[in-house]
Amino acid sequence: MALLNIVLVLFLIMDPVGSLRSYLSMVDQISSSRRSWIILREMFIALAVMLGFNYLGEYIFGFLSLSETTLHLSAGVILFLIAIKILFTASDSPRSNLPPGEPFVFPLAIPLITGPALMATIMLYAHLEPYQSIMITAIFIAWFISMLIFLFAEPIKKILGKNGLLAAERLIGMVLVLIAVQRFLEGILLFWSTQPHAQ
Repeated sequence: MALLNIVLVLFLIMDPVGSLRSYLSMVDQISSSRRSWIILREMFIALAVMLGFNYLGEYIFGFLSLSETTLHLSAGVILFLIAIKILFTASDSPRSNLPPGEPFVFPLAIPLITGPALMATIMLYAHLEPYQSIMITAIFIAWFISMLIFLFAEPIKKILGKNGLLAAERLIGMVLVLIAVQRFLEGILLFWSTQPHAQ
């Protein structure tokens, strides 16, 4: 798996642009200096969770002895479900039910930044990627880009506007659909190539 490919998928699943509206509504009454501290704190919490699941995933999938075909198909299904939730936001999603007050761990670090889908994807990719250094680097790059987007949330909102943020969110959902279909097809081809009749 290419480093850029992993970075792109992780960044799209983290979807910081899609979370900007939720984040700004939570910190609406908080000073700019305090907002920076909140983002740094929540992003480092999210990073710790991502790194934890990266190492945990390798042990889990190694222990269960799951095949690469299963992992590819699972990754495709997970990404597709993520994309559907982005494209068709449910009324019971975390972005639609934000608690009042300053966020601490919930809901910003978890699940808006590091949700179940991202955790599952990191676990899958940690097993698929043979070089741990590439996986760690990909996590750090996607995490750092996401942190910059949150730190510059106000300027981004002014540039894109409300409709622009919505459009960017839907675009990310569409890209995830394409990646999900690609992963699923890779799993099918891998399954087909391992069957006796394909030899």
